[in-house]
Amino acid sequence: MELYNYNKNENLKYHIEKVKKGSLKDSSFQKFILTYISPYKTGIEKNDEVHCELFLNKNSSLDATIKANINHTNITQPETNNPLLISIHGFSSKKDRMDNYYYFINKILEKNINCAFINLPLHLYRTPRGEESGERLIYFDDKQTLEFFHQSVVDIMKFIDIILNILPIKSINICGLSLGSMVSLITMANDRRINKGIFLIGGGNWHEIHWNSGLRFILKGNCSEEGQTTREKCREFYSNFPDFLNEFKKISSKKIPFDIKKCPELEKVTTKMCFLCDPLAFAHKINPNNVLMINSKFDFYFPKKSTLQLWEELGKPEIHWLNSLHSSKIITNAKVIKTISDFIFP
Repeated sequence: MELYNYNKNENLKYHIEKVKKGSLKDSSFQKFILTYISPYKTGIEKNDEVHCELFLNKNSSLDATIKANINHTNITQPETNNPLLISIHGFSSKKDRMDNYYYFINKILEKNINCAFINLPLHLYRTPRGEESGERLIYFDDKQTLEFFHQSVVDIMKFIDIILNILPIKSINICGLSLGSMVSLITMANDRRINKGIFLIGGGNWHEIHWNSGLRFILKGNCSEEGQTTREKCREFYSNFPDFLNEFKKISSKKIPFDIKKCPELEKVTTKMCFLCDPLAFAHKINPNNVLMINSKFDFYFPKKSTLQLWEELGKPEIHWLNSLHSSKIITNAKVIKTISDFIFP
C-alpha cells in the first residue's frame, strides 16, 4: 500500500440523494448527501463511511444523475464552468456548532462556486458511538496520527474520482481550516487535479504545534514514549527532522510505501511516523502561485514560527494576517470570503 494513494481500480460505488434545503438560504441552490466507503478501512463501521454534503448552485443539476444512480445506469453530465471548492473543517468540530461553516458555504455559493463539505475521519457523522467528535485524536500516537491523515487524504481523492464521474468540473479547489488546512495541503501535494489551495489558520512542524501552543495541554498521545509525553522527548525526536526533510525531498517524486521499512533510506531518518504527516514535508510539491494563506496574529494553536516555516517551504505564497483568534469565525469575515472567491476567480 502506498502512502496517500489508493487502488484507483476500486469500485466507485456511492450513494447520493437530494435533501431539503436545510442550511441553504437561497432556493436556487441544491443540497445533496453523498456517502461512500473509505479506501482505508479502520474497522470502525461508522468511521469508514465517508459523509459529504454537496452544495450546487443553480447552473449545476444532478437530478438526472441521481435517477441514474438509483437505476444503476451511467449518465454524462454537461461540463460546468463553475469551480468546485472542497471545504475541510477543523479539529473537534461539532454538529451543533456548524453555523460558521454553513454561513461560509452560502456565501461561496453566491459567488457561483459549488461546494463540498467532507467530514474528516472520526468527526461529525463519522464519530464512533459513545465518543465526542474528534475526541480519539487526542490520544493518538504518531502511527495512529499518520493513519488518520492517510485516511483523510485518500477519502478526498476518492471523492474527486466520484464527483468527476458524476459532474465534470473544470476546476477543483480545496479550502481547509486549522487541522483541515494540514489535511488540505497534503492532499493537494498528492493530487494534481486540485487547482488551488486555501489554507486557513494553519502551519507546519509538529514540534512547534505540539509544544509551543495551547495544544500542549490537549494532545496526550503524539510523540509519547513509554506512556509519557514530554517536551524533551519531542525535541529529541524532532532533532532529526531536518535530515528527514532533505531525504524526503530527494525521493518524494517516487511512490512512498505506507510501511517505510520498505524504503530504507527514508526509514533511517524517520524518528517518528508523524514526520510523514507534517505539512512541511509536502509544501515543496505545490506551486506557490496556487496557494492562499490566511492566518491569525493571535493564534493559540499554530505559533507564528510554525506558520512562517510553512510559508517559506511553500515558496512564500500570498499570505494575509488577521487580528483575530483561532476560530472558525474567520470564515464569516466578509473580507476573507471576498479574498477567497477572488483567488478562485482571478
